Order: sequence, then C-alpha cells, then structure tokens
Amino acid sequence: MPNPGAPLPEALKLDLYDAYLPALTAGLHRIVVQQSIGYERPAGTPQAHHYRRDEAFVVRGPRFLVDENDIHARSPAQGAMGDFHRHIAHIVLRKRALPWERELAAGEGPRVPWMALLLLTEAEFQAQGGEEAVRVMAPTALFAPGRRSADGTVLLPRLDEEPGNEAGDLRVNILDLDRDLARRLCPSRADLARLAHVRRVAMDDKPRAAMHGEGEFPVVCAGRIPAPGANIALLVSLEGWEELVEEAGGAPPSKPSLPEGPGRLRLVVLTRWRFTHDPAAAHSFPAAARGLDTGLLRLASPPGTPESVARPLAAGYTPLPYRTAGGGATLAWYRGPFAPAPVPPLPVDTFAHADAALIVSPEDGSLTLSYAAAWQLGRLLALASPGFLAATRAFIADDAGPREVAFRLDTFMRTHLRAIQREWAADPAPPAAEEADTPGYFRAAMQMLDWLHGLMTLQSVPFSYLVAGEGLLPVASLRYFHLDPNWLLALANGALSLSGTATGDAAAAGPSMRRLLSRLLERCEARAAAEPDPPGTGLDRPRTGFLLRSTLVSDWPGLETVVATAPPSARPLRLERLAGDILLGIAEGQIVSLTFKEPPEGLVLRLGEPHRGVPEPDAERRFSPLARLRAEQALGQTRGGPAMPSGPAPDPLSAAAFVAASVGSGSCQTFIWEIAP
Repeated sequence: MPNPGAPLPEALKLDLYDAYLPALTAGLHRIVVQQSIGYERPAGTPQAHHYRRDEAFVVRGPRFLVDENDIHARSPAQGAMGDFHRHIAHIVLRKRALPWERELAAGEGPRVPWMALLLLTEAEFQAQGGEEAVRVMAPTALFAPGRRSADGTVLLPRLDEEPGNEAGDLRVNILDLDRDLARRLCPSRADLARLAHVRRVAMDDKPRAAMHGEGEFPVVCAGRIPAPGANIALLVSLEGWEELVEEAGGAPPSKPSLPEGPGRLRLVVLTRWRFTHDPAAAHSFPAAARGLDTGLLRLASPPGTPESVARPLAAGYTPLPYRTAGGGATLAWYRGPFAPAPVPPLPVDTFAHADAALIVSPEDGSLTLSYAAAWQLGRLLALASPGFLAATRAFIADDAGPREVAFRLDTFMRTHLRAIQREWAADPAPPAAEEADTPGYFRAAMQMLDWLHGLMTLQSVPFSYLVAGEGLLPVASLRYFHLDPNWLLALANGALSLSGTATGDAAAAGPSMRRLLSRLLERCEARAAAEPDPPGTGLDRPRTGFLLRSTLVSDWPGLETVVATAPPSARPLRLERLAGDILLGIAEGQIVSLTFKEPPEGLVLRLGEPHRGVPEPDAERRFSPLARLRAEQALGQTRGGPAMPSGPAPDPLSAAAFVAASVGSGSCQTFIWEIAP
C-alpha cells in the first residue's frame, strides 16, 4: 500500500558541474615534432641538423547522430501529456563529455556545447513541413561548393569532412529550418554555455546501466518553456553554425554574420521527441506512483470459480494450452519462479529428465508444468552457452550427473572460498599475466560458477518464463512475489544434466545441490570454508521480490529503489530494468517496504515563479539564463555552483548556478508489503 505522506528518506544527493571537457575534442588534429641539433665540426665550422615530423590523426566522436543507447532520459518524456508550465525541457545523456566532444570556433567566454535543444510549437513545426520535413539523407547532403543546396534555397553548415564520419551507409536526419525562426530559437553563446551541465549522482539504488562515467550525466536544456499543446524538442548540431550562434536572438553579430540569400538553414537533427503541455492532464512522479495497483503476483478468481480452479489461481498458476504425448489438447498449469506465497521444498533435489519434474494432481489428473519447463529451459540455456559447455568439459572429465557435478562444485567452493571471494570482489577482467598463472581447473570452475550465478538470478531466463501472462502484471501495477527455490533447483538440474547421468557416491554427501545454489545466490558470504551453514540459511531461506510495470520506469529512467527487508540485507540480489516500463527486484529476506525515488539526474527543471526584477520569458516563451542569473545576483537570490574544498568560490553566473536555482527537490513514494497472502 502507498504511504502518501512519506518525505524523501535522505537528503538529495546531487553534485552539479558546469561541463566535462575532454582533453582532445573530436575531429582532425595534427601533431608536429621538431628538433634541431647544432655542433661544430673538427675544423671549427658550425653544423646543424633539423628533424621534423608532421602527423595528422582523427579523434572519433558522434557527429551526425546521438545513439539511443547514449540517451538516458528525456524530460518531459516522449509522448508525455501533463502540466509543464514553466518547465525547462531537457535531455539527459550517458557520455559525460558528449556535449563538449566537439568544439565550435573560438569565441568569448567558456567553451560552449556543440549541440542545442530547440523547442518548436506544433504550428511552427508544421510550417516547416511537419514530420516529412525531417528527412533521412546521406552526409554528403551537408557538403557543397559555396555552402548552397542544389537549388540555392538552403544554406549548409561550414563543415570539413572527417574520415569515417561520411562514408558507408551512414544516414543523417536533416531539417531545413526557416532562417528567421532558427535565429530566434538558437541560444546565444553566453546562454549556450549555461544550458548544458553535468550531474553526478549515486548509483547504489539504481538498475544497472551502461555508463561512460559512473553516475555522471550530461544534461542539455532548452532555452524556451513549453507552449500549450504539442511541443517538438529537437537536439540539433551547431557545428559549422558559429555565425548562427553569434546572431542568436536577433542580436547584432559580433563576428561575421550568416551569408545572405538562402531562406533556410540545414540543421542536423541528432534526436527528437514530442510531448504535450496540457494543464488539465496529470503527468508527474507523484501521480504515477499514487496510481499504482499493488498486490501479489497472481490472477484473480472471478466469482463462482470452482475450487479446483480457484486454488491454483490463488497459488499464482496460469492455465496454458497443452498437448499430451498422445496428441490430445488440454490445459495445464504453469507458474514461473515467482510465487505469491512461500513454497515448501520438494522431497527430492534432482531430476533425471524433464518428465520427472511433472506434477500430476491426484484429484483431477491435471498437470503442473512449472518444474519440467524450468528443467528443460536450463538445459537449453546451457546448450546455448559455448563457454559454459567448454568449462564443464574442462572441470568434469568423466560421466557425472547433476548431483555429482553439484557435489564437486560445492567442494571446490568450500576448499577455495577465500580465493573465490577475492575473485568475485576484483575487477571483472584480471590482467592477462595473472590469468595465465591461474590453474586451468580453477578458471573452468570459476566460469561455471559465474554462469550458474547468473542463472540463479534469472539473468538469461526469457520474460515469458518469469511471467506467464499479461494478466499477472497489468499496466500501472506493482506485484510482490516469493522466489520459488524448487524452480531454481529444476533450472540448475537441467543446466547440469549435460555433464552426464551417473550419480556416483556423491548421492550420500547430503544436499550439495541446494547448498551450492544457495552459495551462488549469496555470492559466497564471508564464512570460513569449514564452517557449516547456519540455521535458517540455504536455498530455502526467504527470498522475495517485486515487479513494477509503470511509467515510473519508462518516463523516469534511473528510478531509484530502496528495498527494506527483514532481516535487513544489503543491495538486492538483482535490480534490473527488463523492458521499457518493467523493473524487477529480488532481495534476500522478506521485503517490508519499497521506496521509489525520482532519479536526481532526471529531476524536473522549471523557472522560478515571477519575481520583480527578474526577466520573464518573452512573448515567444524564450528566456536567457544569463540575464536571469544576473538579475537574481543583483537581488541576492542566486545559488552558486558546487564549491570545491580548497578551490575558488562558486561562480554565481555559471551553468551549475542556473540549475541549482531551477531544479526541483524530487519526490518519493513508499509502499508497504502487507505480508498476509
């Protein structure tokens, strides 16, 4: 259930920086080395030798397209409809230096980004030709003698060709924008420097993400607030448009102005999206959180459902069509590894084949396919992993069944526990020399353990095996579950079945399979190798989780999730975004509460309320960050950027200062898991 009055559990953790400047910008570079040596010949005649080397090289970087994988979030989100009054649209990227990887021609002030976020109204966009105006063309469309298009009506950017950025099948999104509109919308050089910044945030409570700088997100903002109705945000390249930047806002240019003649300017559109400003619509983090339907992961039983059907539905099973060995069509029950209540352990821990894991109801003869499907899936996933197969052959040279393999791996873990802990705590890729000194059997066993750990946390399990039908996880829902240890046991049995069928003498060694899988889930908790498993631990100890399907996931990428468990545990076993709007979390122990927090890197930016003496947006809703900062400084309202311990005082007119004055405090929502099923 939601806890609507919950404040932010801790202070907002957010560091702001004006920019992240790379040592070398993308583009063509030259390095010249020259040396002169002077000496005297024996006869006293001076002599000199001169050596010179001139080399050209290219620093590669995005030029005509920002890859979707390099985009973390858009605000407002793509397709969002809500009250965005005085909001500052922005895009959050994942490469911390991306807005500064290219350099515009030198001008006064700090280095400015080579990209800008332009905000167009629907009427302005349609006047340019609408969606059809954004054309996909080869990069050669940006280069022509005299910077003119073939018909002379479009002015092209001043660009130099770069090897590798114009060849092949590369395509560019191009918009020929009206010259006057471009001059009005483009930020000035001074404002451009203040419309991009870097946010550094903690990543502890976030799903995994591919980052170029851990927790460092560059943000590019628009210099215009949204208009009522549809708005189109265009992230465009300003490379080659230094004259446009100088003429921005209609001010007299301080540098050579745009050539006269063509009425349109050809801009490279790096990415774009659309949202709607509607004061009557509710699109906000608190509204999305309050609208969640919470409950256990199971289908509801309609009134009048027979007991024979209502009972498996309440236990989380889904009826699926099934064809028997004789060809007859019937229904069978299936449940993935997520159950609405704790699942008691099975009396066996190994299955010789998938059919051995089938469960037949003694009452009505109905089939339960859950563990048989898990066994078969484990076998298929192992077959699809050449590395795991090779490691298995290297570690197990003889015919050994799943229980025998589990016994040997469990013995290996107990014998080499400290070494394994060091291995898992180290960087993923050890130095080649260190790897060469590692015995082959150790590397093979570690490769098997790594793969099995991923299997136990369901890393490679298809979503349809986790959630059998959409009815289990409807839109705008939060579902809790218990992890079924029997399903994991069957999954591991299938994966280890490829090593053979023999049982050997390991059958008398106790529940080595359960102990092995438990240690894999726990990633070798710090216990002595000879220390027995304490009571209450093992594969059957409580492990719970949640599935969230909501715009909280899609519209707020990097959603922070704080999981409180009983007993308290460390970071969840798994916290991962499975799809655009689906988040999965699995934790040790019983989940008591979940707190979803608005990600600091995606916090809403909005202009402060009108204040006497602070310039307001003009009739076209454009604003100047620098003008607002100067006015706020004069009024004593400005908050500076981050101060370094021994560095200079924060600049009250910086990009960080503008964000500090515009960023919201963030929202959060706490949900309590009511334990009774």
